[in-house]
Amino acid sequence: MKLKKLPIGESDFKSIIEEDMYYIDKSLLIKEILSGGRVILITRPRRFGKTLNMSMMKYFFRNDQDNKHLFENLKIWKEKEIIERYLNKYPVIYITFKDLKQNNYEEIIKAVKYTITDIYREHKKIMEILEEFEKEDYIEIARGIADNVKYENSIKKLSEYLYRYYGQKVILLIDEYDTPIQQSYLNGYYKEFINFMGNMLGNALKDNEYLEKGVLTGITRVAKESIFTGVNNLDVSTVLGELFNDKFGLTWEEVEETLKYYGLEYEKEKVIEWYNGYNFGGMEIYNPYSIINLARNKGKIAYYWINSSGNELIKRLIKQSTAEVKTKIEELIEGKTIESSIDENLVYGDLDKSTEESIWTLFLFTGYLTWVEHTGEEGEPRYSLRITNKETLQFFKKTVVDIIKETKINLENIILDIILGKYKEFANKFKRIVEETLSYFDISGEEPERFYHGLILGMVVGLSKKYIVKSNREAGYGRADVILIPKEKKEPGIIFEFKKYSIDFDKDLKNSAEMGIKQIEEKGYEKEIKSYGIEKIIKVAIAFDKKNVEILVK
Repeated sequence: MKLKKLPIGESDFKSIIEEDMYYIDKSLLIKEILSGGRVILITRPRRFGKTLNMSMMKYFFRNDQDNKHLFENLKIWKEKEIIERYLNKYPVIYITFKDLKQNNYEEIIKAVKYTITDIYREHKKIMEILEEFEKEDYIEIARGIADNVKYENSIKKLSEYLYRYYGQKVILLIDEYDTPIQQSYLNGYYKEFINFMGNMLGNALKDNEYLEKGVLTGITRVAKESIFTGVNNLDVSTVLGELFNDKFGLTWEEVEETLKYYGLEYEKEKVIEWYNGYNFGGMEIYNPYSIINLARNKGKIAYYWINSSGNELIKRLIKQSTAEVKTKIEELIEGKTIESSIDENLVYGDLDKSTEESIWTLFLFTGYLTWVEHTGEEGEPRYSLRITNKETLQFFKKTVVDIIKETKINLENIILDIILGKYKEFANKFKRIVEETLSYFDISGEEPERFYHGLILGMVVGLSKKYIVKSNREAGYGRADVILIPKEKKEPGIIFEFKKYSIDFDKDLKNSAEMGIKQIEEKGYEKEIKSYGIEKIIKVAIAFDKKNVEILVK
């Protein structure tokens, strides 16, 4: 039997069905949409099937095509009343903003206008029923020369024209509506752009008498920018609610069916550990992008979803966040849960203020965290959160290292200073790095050793070809913080020990460092390195009191 082609990178529903690609049937979403509010907003992480589902609805509703053949073998086909009443019966305005990622205000405005221009050209036949003055406006928009005000009213006006032409209200589908909004925040033109975008979408959604149903998808619900304020009969589906909770992403039954179809042998526990963990309204959901790529690569476990995007916003928030947020990120990396209020009405402006609630909300809605349980009182949006799975855990770990490596000093060369006996140079450069990266970790908390431990690990990443790196491993009679074991026996081994200054037991920082060297020697940390046949061993004690550092090398 010839296996069906996997729809890698394909989000056009018609192409998938007509080319008989592998398709996981989510068509009953149409039934749920029809029973929902007049305007529906669905937020899910990237690559969870939003565009494909919107494409499916476009082909289902649009009245200028006969698409019965696309749905005859799907679950929705059994809903005869829906098929007879809705299939190819409505004019559809389908807009996607998923590729609008321009770097400045002028370019993003042009991109939005071109998107609307294409929609107007697609529906140009309706011009025959327009008045002359309406035709003039239509042509200006179709040519891309209209002013901003006309574009701000363009979607609403098009729905009116379509209603007059077909005698039927319009289905409005807007895919990834918040992509250009997030881009505007990343590139510093958010305040300018949000007014334009808010007016355009707000005009289309509020009190639009020509609108039968509006469906928008995105990652977040953008609030306080007038887009949804005043929209009547609005339904919102987020990762916190049960609405559509099995229609985006895969259930375990769907994962099992997919892997079985492709005849893959797999370790269930590994698939769960790496790609499960998403809690959508109390239902366990798997990452569809990772599962499809897992099938494509014959069951090979890898970082598929994490490597499919630059994750710029999340990285920026980690880097710029407060010491308290960074401490909680460390707890999350260690496998712990944290608690936070979640505001479903995200305000991008609050991210600049490092508002904890907004940061954790964004991490949750983008899929880097998941919620474990609702911990607040009834009606209070407070949840316990954790890192979603092993794939997203790797992202957090790598981001920490990347931020450390952004310093101007070559980190690998600092370690080489120790190997070459340039102990003073190592100490001076290390102190400089501590000063430059103090904004990353809270080193005044209960476990400030984590800051220094992470810093050293960031430095030795590039030495993995020459050294075996062991962190917090059993060595001798205790636990060494970091050990470097050279693969060439003629090279020296290195032991790092971190000591926090104690006002009760240490005279000063130098004394703390001396105690670190003493601990290395008394607890026999050298034994593990010597077991590899290494003769020369360098002992490094790093003592610290907040930003003050004393280094002793022996």
